[in-house]
Amino acid sequence: MTVLAAITFSFVTIRLIPGGPMDYIAAQIRQRSGGSVSTARLNQMVEMYSNVNPSKPMWEAYVDYIVSVAQLDFGRSIFYADPVWDVLGPAIPWTMFVSLFALVIGTVMVFLIGGFLAVHEGDTWDVVGSYFVIFSDAVPYYVVGLVLLFVFGFGTEFFPNGGRYDNSLTPGFNIEFMASVLRHAALPIMSFALTSWGGLEFRAHCTRIIGEDYVDVAELRGLPDSRIQLRYIGWNSMLPMYTGLMAGLASLFGGSVIMEQIFRYRGMGFYFYEATMARDYTTVMAAVILFTVVTVIGLLIADFTYGFIDPRAGHSQRESYSRSYREQFQRFVNRLRNGRGEESETIDDRIQDSRVSKSGAMSFDVEQSDFSRGDYVRERIDQSLLTPFRIIWTSPRARVGAIILAIFGFMGLFGPYLVRPVDPMQGPILLQPLENLAYPLGTDDIGRDLFAQQVRATRPMLIMMLSGAAVTLGLAILLGVTAGYLGGLIDKVLMTITDVMMNIPGLALVIVLAVILSPKSPVFVGVILAVDNWPRLARQLRSQVLTIRGEAHVEASRVLGLPTKSILSKNVMSRLMPMLTMGTVGSMRNILMESVGLYFLGILPFTTNNWGIVLNIARNGGALSGVDRFHWLLAPILFIVTMTYGLQLFAQGTDRLFNPRLRARHAATVSTDETEEEGRGGSSASAAD
Repeated sequence: MTVLAAITFSFVTIRLIPGGPMDYIAAQIRQRSGGSVSTARLNQMVEMYSNVNPSKPMWEAYVDYIVSVAQLDFGRSIFYADPVWDVLGPAIPWTMFVSLFALVIGTVMVFLIGGFLAVHEGDTWDVVGSYFVIFSDAVPYYVVGLVLLFVFGFGTEFFPNGGRYDNSLTPGFNIEFMASVLRHAALPIMSFALTSWGGLEFRAHCTRIIGEDYVDVAELRGLPDSRIQLRYIGWNSMLPMYTGLMAGLASLFGGSVIMEQIFRYRGMGFYFYEATMARDYTTVMAAVILFTVVTVIGLLIADFTYGFIDPRAGHSQRESYSRSYREQFQRFVNRLRNGRGEESETIDDRIQDSRVSKSGAMSFDVEQSDFSRGDYVRERIDQSLLTPFRIIWTSPRARVGAIILAIFGFMGLFGPYLVRPVDPMQGPILLQPLENLAYPLGTDDIGRDLFAQQVRATRPMLIMMLSGAAVTLGLAILLGVTAGYLGGLIDKVLMTITDVMMNIPGLALVIVLAVILSPKSPVFVGVILAVDNWPRLARQLRSQVLTIRGEAHVEASRVLGLPTKSILSKNVMSRLMPMLTMGTVGSMRNILMESVGLYFLGILPFTTNNWGIVLNIARNGGALSGVDRFHWLLAPILFIVTMTYGLQLFAQGTDRLFNPRLRARHAATVSTDETEEEGRGGSSASAAD
């Protein structure tokens, strides 16, 4: 289904989008022929390049396109003047070599670091290691690539700064050639691996396993600590991480577009970028299909190897809370017979008729109290604004993250009015940072203030991140929550759509849309980048809703006949707030990193201020060629890393916001009796605090 969806997307893009690939190919052919080519000949040449004949009916052209792709015939490349498969086919092993090598190294580091932090839970190693992991996860891989290229590529002769191997060597399975291949691939691999030092999620799984009874029994039996940590804790904590690690192959393949361009490494990402900039749409669409095929193969391998890690792993049936079609039809017939919009044949219906009003609310008599409107307003302000602030302020991670985000928010709102306009020759050329406090980050090669550049780019960045996060959140809630709660056929359809979108490498898809649509507004850019972020969040929300919908309070609301809208808003969505908050912050971080990368490559048009544009200009201006110019590159890197680090810290710390015991402790409008009752109701309040 995923591969078919990718092929269909390519066909629709080529055939239907106005001003898209087909129109571009036809215009190129007319230009080369001087406008003398006939319509019939033009259609034949367009079909030769794209495998899509404009004169054929839609369904017939679609079938022909699928047949040709199944035979690995993707048409001809306009830019390279060769069959597309001859261009991309030989590049696949090189991209797989770097991606798989980086995935293996990153996976080993995740297990080692996460397991180490779990064993040392609560001590200094855990605290310091957690902050280090958060920081490494906040640094974009292409930033690490640029720094490594400057330090090792241009600073030493051992690591080359480009290419796949030494061109003077003859390719073959000999030590000299293989050593050259490893030296050329070392920096791209390190760039990916150094930014995948996750481990906090694996640490959480290990911490949960440590408390299991079978681990205590193993310790009482006197088994060696190494065996307990590897066989009992590590192995049983691996399964929840396994799918995510295999799915990381998709992000590595998408990231290869940026990484291979930085290191001039001729893999699929390199040719995909070259074809994108040359508007070679046939090569671009073929690359999207091949990216998808490789990703799907990786996920299939993960599915087939589940049983080797945990024999209990299986696929559970999706339950449905929606009525069967037969029951729905019977209820419809009953309504027609009675001539009324009510039925009284079941106990649930009698309860609903007697206790639920037309608006769906339960009817009870409530006595008037002395609770005034002013008290109500003060309570809402305290519990909605002041209490979350108090909770965030008591968490070191959330406090630091909130301060960083507040600073960037202030720069976005008022920064353009507080810094000088950015003009050429407004200061000395290539002034170093802190050399003149009027230019704290120095100046570029034409004397422009680098600090003012970054501050003025903050507002468009925030607009882009917020708009993209809003679209991501809306689609994820619409599909994930609906599928998880209703189940049945609706769940299968919505999750099939989500799985298809999640398995297509999102960055490649975003690049295609960006090239075709050429978005100029930050809002529009954020909406396009949301395509790569909503499927994963929708999947996470759906899995959480499957757990929540079986809890007692949700079952009670359903038995009482409350409307689905009321149950979702009051019983389900309130429990999803921690995941929604972290998902929103995570999508903002992803949109920030992807937008900077696409502006850095020059794929998005330079119509707005962006830190990626500064990176692009700095690299093209020789910022990697010497120490006196490297600060030009460091200025946007400083803002990018600080912003992503603040988002990571805030996301890690906001899970405390939705702990009911913590909210009761920090709310000034909660009565003493309620606080004492809450304290008696659970002994883990102090631990949660």
